[in-house]
Amino acid sequence: MFTTKTEYGMRAMLALLKADEKNPLSLAQIAKEEHISQPYLERLFKQLKTDGLVKSAKGSSGGYYLARKPQDINMFEIVEALEGPLSVFYCMSEGARKMVCTPTRCLTKNVWHELQANIIKTLRKFTLADLA
Repeated sequence: MFTTKTEYGMRAMLALLKADEKNPLSLAQIAKEEHISQPYLERLFKQLKTDGLVKSAKGSSGGYYLARKPQDINMFEIVEALEGPLSVFYCMSEGARKMVCTPTRCLTKNVWHELQANIIKTLRKFTLADLA
């Protein structure tokens, strides 16, 4: 299940569609428009910036804007930036896979791999431009 990080992060990223380098959107504006706590947005945007999805402009009229064109940012990138590596089950995560998932111990492994692959494929298919 995705958390509020993904829900609020997606809403905030969509709000940035109306911003650009010359007219960035402040977190206060986004918080007000989207009814999201500004401190929570600050944490989300720190990660989005670290992952190269948003850029910031400093100063009194500063704020955030998309680092790339909306058609070049897909939902998978946003989800992974905010939630971390996507795993449908704990045993599918990179660290656990080495310990738990063996062909003899996990008879359903192929189903979970296919499910995860399809979720990732779907998230990569949709861009911010598609959602606008």
